[in-house]
Amino acid sequence: MQSLNTNRGPSLAVLAAEKIREAIICGELQLGEALSEDRLAATLGVSRTPVREALTSLQLQGLITIQPQRGSFVFQPTEEDVAELCAFRIWTETRAMWLSCSRSRDTLVREMTEAQARMEAAIAGGDDRASTRADSDYHNAFFVHCGNQFLAEAYGLISGRMSAIRSLLLHPQATRTRTLDEHREIIDALAKGEPSQAEAILASHIIAIRAGYRQVMRVSGVAK
Repeated sequence: MQSLNTNRGPSLAVLAAEKIREAIICGELQLGEALSEDRLAATLGVSRTPVREALTSLQLQGLITIQPQRGSFVFQPTEEDVAELCAFRIWTETRAMWLSCSRSRDTLVREMTEAQARMEAAIAGGDDRASTRADSDYHNAFFVHCGNQFLAEAYGLISGRMSAIRSLLLHPQATRTRTLDEHREIIDALAKGEPSQAEAILASHIIAIRAGYRQVMRVSGVAK
C-alpha cells in the first residue's frame, strides 16, 4: 500500500457534498426537489463525477434519495417520518441537555446565548442561511458539552434532516417569533438552574415541529 499524501485538502466530492448539504439545510434546495447532476456540476464548477459521489454520500446522511431510472431528489419526509424524527430528537436532545448541565452549565448557557443573539441578528437582517446556522448551533451546544461522543454521533445521524425541516418552518413570522421566545425561555430556565423546566419547554418546542410540518405539507398539497 502506498502512503497517503497528508498535505492534500478535501476532495472535490467532499467539498461538493458540503455545498449541497448547506443548500438543502438552508432551503435553497427544496424538500423533494429533483436534482440535475449537470446543473449542480455547472453551479459548483466541477465535473459530474464529484457531484455524483457527493450525492451518494448525502444519501447515506438521509438528505438525498436516489431512485434508479428516475434520478436524485432532496429527501421528502412524510408526516410519520417527522413524528419519528421528533421523538428521536426529544430522547437525545433532552438527555444531552441534562448531561451538559451537570458538566458545564455556565459554558452551555453562554454558548446558547451567543447562538441566540446570532440568530436574532440574522433574522432581523433577512439572512436565512445565517439564521439556520445559528439555530443549529443553539441545539448542537447540548451535544458539544454532553461528554458522550456516541450520543452526539446518534444525533448527528438526523441533524441535517432536522435542520432542513426547521429551516422550512422558520419562514412564517409567527413561527419565528415563537421559536425565538422558546429559545429564550430555555436559556432562562437553565441559567436559573431549572433543567426540568428547560426540558419541558424543549420537548414542547420540538413537538411543535410535527404540527408545523403537517400544516406546510397540507397547504402545499403534498401531505402524506
